[in-house]
Amino acid sequence: MAKDTLYIGVDLGTFRSVMVSNDKHKEQVLTVIGTPKDSIAKNFLRRDVLFGEEALKNRLALDLYRPLEHGVIKDTPEDKKFIAHFINHMMNLADPEDYDRVVAVIGAPAEASHVDKTAIFDAAAGTVNACMIISEPFAVAYALDMLDHTMVVDIGAGTTDICRVYGTIPRPEDQLHIKQAGDVIDLNLIEAIQRKYVGAQITKDMARRWKEQFSFTNTSPPKDPVVVDFSIDGKAMSLDITDCISGACESIINPIIDNLKSLIADSNPEYHDGFRQNIILAGGGSGIRGLGASIEERLADLGGITVHIVEDPVMLGAEGALRLSQEVPEEYWKNLTISE
Repeated sequence: MAKDTLYIGVDLGTFRSVMVSNDKHKEQVLTVIGTPKDSIAKNFLRRDVLFGEEALKNRLALDLYRPLEHGVIKDTPEDKKFIAHFINHMMNLADPEDYDRVVAVIGAPAEASHVDKTAIFDAAAGTVNACMIISEPFAVAYALDMLDHTMVVDIGAGTTDICRVYGTIPRPEDQLHIKQAGDVIDLNLIEAIQRKYVGAQITKDMARRWKEQFSFTNTSPPKDPVVVDFSIDGKAMSLDITDCISGACESIINPIIDNLKSLIADSNPEYHDGFRQNIILAGGGSGIRGLGASIEERLADLGGITVHIVEDPVMLGAEGALRLSQEVPEEYWKNLTISE
């Protein structure tokens, strides 16, 4: 027998997306879609579309798409089709067919959350009865109960979203969207290593793994050198990339500082102190060692600064979206007609 209502929270990330539900579902999927390159690949894979890790595993037989790679959905029928495939896939992981009614809150990158709402609503219409779209930074603040004059810095793969939160749903002017984020660190790391070691052969996935394992800023240097294995002109080498890692991680800090200063300065001056004392670092990039201390140091000219780093950057946005789905009044929802 079908149950009453399924509540779903989704964090639609540029690199990884997360879904949680009130029925205890918790799923993480890389935000990547693959379609077979030809009829041979289609017969081999026996599917028209693959998602996440499975798509990456079979990438040589697929055309891969990252529908939110730069934080927005491209305005083409093909890209809208792929984001619809992906959102439906995320919703179906929660077994919505077991319920009479399905409602979802989808947290999207700040730019996408107010530019691409129609595309996201259209995509969700395949599986949900009602939907609400919010910016990912607001979902983080909601999950933490930190809605009282808070600045959220959500550092993802494709974008860093900075949001001014003050007890209500943020407006577009409360949010800034910059492209200095995880992917930029990866590219800067590759370039730095190749400048230091001519002929170094490194892929984006290698750089991402090294970043996730070793990342740090100059306020928190490692005790030992960072030594990794890669090839130079086909020859296996083990080489020191410590300075390359720190330089790549440091490269995103100044744009974050500039945009934090802009949002604080543009807010009501009576609440500047609250914003300065409640800066939250979230998203995968919040795990860079020393990043909070580096931001506090570079914002010191504004006065007392306190940076809080979230404990679970992967799940927090989706958990905030789930909580919103259960607590937001009906008038905030957009009711959708599920496609037959």
